[in-house]
Amino acid sequence: MIVLFVDFDYFFAQVEEVLHPEYKGKPLVVCVYSGRNEKSGAVATANYEARRLGIKAGIPISKAMELAPNAIFVPMRKEIYIQVSNRIMNLLRKYSDKLEIASIDEAYLDITNKVKDYNEAMQLGKRIKEEILEKEKITVTVGIAPNKVFAKIIAERAKPNGLAVLRPEEVGNFIKQLDVTEIPGIGEVLSKKLNTIGINKLIDVLNVPFERLKEEIGEAKATYLYKLATNTYSEPVVNKERKPRGRYLTLPKNTRDLEIIEPYLKKAIDEAYSKIDGFPKTLTVVAIMEDLDIVSKSKSFKSGIVKEKAYKEALELLKQILEKDKRLVRRIGVKLDNIYKAKGLEDFI
Repeated sequence: MIVLFVDFDYFFAQVEEVLHPEYKGKPLVVCVYSGRNEKSGAVATANYEARRLGIKAGIPISKAMELAPNAIFVPMRKEIYIQVSNRIMNLLRKYSDKLEIASIDEAYLDITNKVKDYNEAMQLGKRIKEEILEKEKITVTVGIAPNKVFAKIIAERAKPNGLAVLRPEEVGNFIKQLDVTEIPGIGEVLSKKLNTIGINKLIDVLNVPFERLKEEIGEAKATYLYKLATNTYSEPVVNKERKPRGRYLTLPKNTRDLEIIEPYLKKAIDEAYSKIDGFPKTLTVVAIMEDLDIVSKSKSFKSGIVKEKAYKEALELLKQILEKDKRLVRRIGVKLDNIYKAKGLEDFI
């Protein structure tokens, strides 16, 4: 399998630069404003000039303004970014009949049947980059590798506006040198757990008994790492589009008061249900806390649930979050997954 991964460079901020060429070369910060005041909210993304000043996604806008008082701050305009993303994704479709849209600015293509070797794959990657730049004025980074995970990792290393290729004969050495911190899905907490049992590089996974690893990080993550370490990971690229199935709302003030939060939770459910065709089998309540940390709680059901039931279940999930976490809630939201298209009312009896 030959996988080509496309990552749109600092996408939201880059779209703003295309629409406003005067922003180019200056620190630019795209923000999600809460509406409480002109500095309330969080950074969605920033261009590289702003990142060099210490601005990162997720930090408060007020903090970003302290770090870069002369930067340009603009509100996030996701509807515009979605339009640009859709056009780029449509361009990518002609390069492969297997296109997996992972997010608004990431996609995987299975090009196994489109090229004869990795040299041709590299030339294809160059053509993709050139076409996107010509038609949308957007730079992208491309990673090409034998599987999706490695393609994403080498693309991350090559950003921005890069092209990286990992050939099959290079994989063995790559596994020996790869830090676990670079592996998608292995965050800071898991990395520290792995470090405590002697796993710093991906190859180190093979020195730890599988049962021990499973105890530390769970069976799914343990299996994932073992497959990567033994070069047997082969999750296919599947034709998939990422569809919005969630909604998040900012509360009028940071609070733990259910009477204040519940109407916003119900509104989030109403708006999330309006985006789907069917009924979710999995409901997740997401609370963004006063320090912008994200806490979530999910529940799965045998069949899809109607909106009225989602109100009750979501409220119970919220109560569970508040019981365990004593911080104030800043934003509240829901995600709906595993959408089931019911054939009739008997499905809900």
